Amino acid sequence: MVDTRAVGMGAVLTAVVMLTIAQIAIKARLTAHGTMPLDINGLFRYVFELLCDWQLVVGGLALVVSSVCWYAGVSRIPLSQAYALAAITYPLVFAGTVLILHEPLTWQGVVGNLAIVAGVVLIAST
Repeated sequence: MVDTRAVGMGAVLTAVVMLTIAQIAIKARLTAHGTMPLDINGLFRYVFELLCDWQLVVGGLALVVSSVCWYAGVSRIPLSQAYALAAITYPLVFAGTVLILHEPLTWQGVVGNLAIVAGVVLIAST
């Protein structure tokens, strides 16, 4: 017999990992392309360049996979538990940006992310 709760938790955790991968990949590629122009002509050219960037497209596909896994998870477990697990995305993205994108590591970021993890553990233990 399949444990619906375990499947739901696994699906949500998979969504979290895929979302983390997607966000880091997308940010890396957007950084490579420069800031998004706000004028209509520049925006069309910029979007076309983004659509031709296979790494950015893969990041977009990871967002789609994350969404499918999220829907599978929240159809099996309470939304309040799913959202608590989804909060793990913050520390994962924080770690990824520091390690992969070389963004600054600050004590405020570390403390804030530790608080998030503590909150998730607290909620998950109920």
